[in-house]
Amino acid sequence: MTRWLPIWLVIALAALAPRVASAQGDESVDEEDVDADADAEDDWDEEEADEPSLRAPSVGMPDVSLLDEEDEGDEDIDAALEEPEAPATRATPEALQAATVRGPRTASPPVVRLEGYLRTRGELWDAFSLGRRDDPFDAFTVATEGATVPGSCGGSSSVDRDGWVRCRGDRHRFANMRLRLRPTLSLSDDVRVISTVDVFDNMVLGSTPDGYAYRYTDRGFERHDRVPGVPVDFATSTQNPPQDYRNSWRDSLYVRHVWAEVTNRTLGTLRFGRMPAHHGLGLVWNGGDGIDQDFSSDVDRVEATTEQFGFRLSASFDFAVQGVLRAQDTTGGGLTFWDATPQDDLRQFHFQALRLTDEDERRERLARGTWVLQGGIDFTYRTQFLSAAGTAGAFPANDGSEFFFVRRGFRSFVPDVWARFEWKALRLELEAVGVAGTVRNVQNDVFPGGSAFKIRQFGLAFEGEYRLLDEQLAIRLHTGYATGDPDVNGLSDREDTLTQLSQDRTLSHFAFHPAYRVDLILWRNVLGRVGGAWYLKPGVTYDVVRTTNGQRFGASFDVIYSRAAQEVQTYGSDPNLGLELNAGLHYRSEDGPGMLDGVHVLIQYGVLFPLEGLGFVEYAGNTDRPAGFDLRIAQAARLVLGVQF
Repeated sequence: MTRWLPIWLVIALAALAPRVASAQGDESVDEEDVDADADAEDDWDEEEADEPSLRAPSVGMPDVSLLDEEDEGDEDIDAALEEPEAPATRATPEALQAATVRGPRTASPPVVRLEGYLRTRGELWDAFSLGRRDDPFDAFTVATEGATVPGSCGGSSSVDRDGWVRCRGDRHRFANMRLRLRPTLSLSDDVRVISTVDVFDNMVLGSTPDGYAYRYTDRGFERHDRVPGVPVDFATSTQNPPQDYRNSWRDSLYVRHVWAEVTNRTLGTLRFGRMPAHHGLGLVWNGGDGIDQDFSSDVDRVEATTEQFGFRLSASFDFAVQGVLRAQDTTGGGLTFWDATPQDDLRQFHFQALRLTDEDERRERLARGTWVLQGGIDFTYRTQFLSAAGTAGAFPANDGSEFFFVRRGFRSFVPDVWARFEWKALRLELEAVGVAGTVRNVQNDVFPGGSAFKIRQFGLAFEGEYRLLDEQLAIRLHTGYATGDPDVNGLSDREDTLTQLSQDRTLSHFAFHPAYRVDLILWRNVLGRVGGAWYLKPGVTYDVVRTTNGQRFGASFDVIYSRAAQEVQTYGSDPNLGLELNAGLHYRSEDGPGMLDGVHVLIQYGVLFPLEGLGFVEYAGNTDRPAGFDLRIAQAARLVLGVQF
């Protein structure tokens, strides 16, 4: 076989030689073939140029020379169309279209915008228990009062006439912090994903030293002081990050909201996810956006919004309460949960019709001396058939033996009307809320039967403000009212203001949202929120420095008088609750692009003079009132340091 290989090579070369010679010797090459090959190469180059680039888009100035080259290219194409050419070199319509039409363009990369604030607050509370040691005031007694302290608790300790040990007075001193982040991921102008994440959410400074640790046992959480390397607490050398089931009740990161907004320019906007809700002054729905806020209304909602006839109309379905859940496996990762039954769900339907004015238009109209009126109605319908609140297990057994349901039979209608009138330097704002409905049972473990309870509640808040001296001086008058209930005892949000003490079947105690604050001591801390009472709050604010870019430096002073709506509901059976004086200094820099961006400093002082409504009932033979008891004056001092961005 190998001897025939040279012969086959000679035959192959002889066969190829005539074709090579013909190609080299032929001087009339087919021009159409050459043009076709050139067009194919041009098409290839254009397709390669039109492919999306993986490089980041440039943010510099555009290159003007590229525009000139494109213009020259267009002129060349026009000349090619106008000047006659030989048929062999004339551009075909397909080639012209390929040269003038751009290829497919990719969308811009997502844009992430970050907003939020960092705050640190120092608190000094003095006598917030008002000298009482019963519920709900005992939450503010110093823990060392009444405690057994080996070796005594210092030279300031004393024993009062009731046998209580007092250690270092009745004062709390502490500080906390929070970093709130609001990242917004914009896929386009019409599609956004928004979230709210809190870092160190109201973490008490110094609360997680390396000398403390929590362990979860069959008896619940237990605190262990002796951790490796730290035999006693004074040997601590660092702070550990808060971790659930280790040294805190909550992790360092707390995701509060995540929702999406999809906008159609013709139809409106669709929102879905867990989102904040706010309406009017915030008596019922309060977003809690302020840098000094702690509470907010967070709802799991699917909402559709549209603009029609100058009104913003919205309708939504809220997943208020899903009741008890089931899970595939509660011992490992990758858990899958689902609603055990729809009959214990609290269904909530929400509607809004608002007439709003664009912020730029509002400022322009006020500058021209024209009045601006905004407002609308917020309506909520809620209903629930059964309740699983009495089910003890977090994830009951699938056989149903651990489930416990009780009939609730609840429905309510909540109309909420809000209006704000502005004219020059005057602002008048009002919100009025009514709650009407019925409920068959307010217990979680029994069904007592009988006729249904009627729900009849009402709340109102008014804010009036007038500015003078180029808006540096503000004179304010705030007031509010919430219906009380003569068949319950107490006004605090930590007490049962629902269960009736008599045969009355009307639930009439109304309470504001805790984020709507009117003072520093009584309603903000001692009682938790305004409820079953009315208040009158005149005040004044003067800004020594007030610029159009947002810088502020000034002082404020307010007087708050509080009176119960039902005197028999109070602790001392007297409608007069207290007189509180609040004063403060505020500063805000003008850093950042937004009006509120920059450094915030707030120094506040408050003093509460409690009245008889916060004391004990005066009658002969009263054994609840300690001998020689007198209400103590409460004081508060606060320092808030923050950076908003």
